[in-house]
Amino acid sequence: MDVKDAGGEGLCLSGAQKLEVPVQWYAVVIVEIAKAYEKGGAACLSVLTDQKYFQGGFENLEKIRNSGVKCPLLCKEFVIDAWPIYYARTKGADAILLIVAVLPDLDIKYMTKICKLLGLTPLVEVHDEREMDRVLGIDGIELIGINNRNLKTFKVDISNTKNLLQGERGRIIRERGIIVVSESGLFTPADITYVQEAGVKAIGL
Repeated sequence: MDVKDAGGEGLCLSGAQKLEVPVQWYAVVIVEIAKAYEKGGAACLSVLTDQKYFQGGFENLEKIRNSGVKCPLLCKEFVIDAWPIYYARTKGADAILLIVAVLPDLDIKYMTKICKLLGLTPLVEVHDEREMDRVLGIDGIELIGINNRNLKTFKVDISNTKNLLQGERGRIIRERGIIVVSESGLFTPADITYVQEAGVKAIGL
């Protein structure tokens, strides 16, 4: 399933799997959480695969996909080369996170092309104006994630989403039909309304 089409015309919800539980329970818990998110209306599930920092694993993708969950799966990994892209696809991912802060433009272009060849949707994540301008300078970007967490201070401010969608940047995004996802700091209906009015089509929780 194409991640970009998963939510139809409404606001999409991406549910994230972030938890620490005893190893012997983990496989059961992640599948049950995934099913609960899907039943609750999530248009996409964000699955942490990074093992070093988030106790995730690529096997989580495979377990969730094989459990009967139908909605698209986003692989959340610190991608610095192409290998995880290929591997994520074999494990059932429909999309993968590309973090602009850790990738040069040439790598983003290269990895975006690989994703499209494999049938994966790249979610290209930005944190500030400079990163947004870099992404808008790359052809073929269809899905941008705006992370509201400041990487230097780790403070969260959802006005970051609105700021990055104003003026010329917002005009370019609308003209190209780019789907924008607002990530981090969304806790209340008012928060969701705020970013939706700013122009986002999906939220990540």
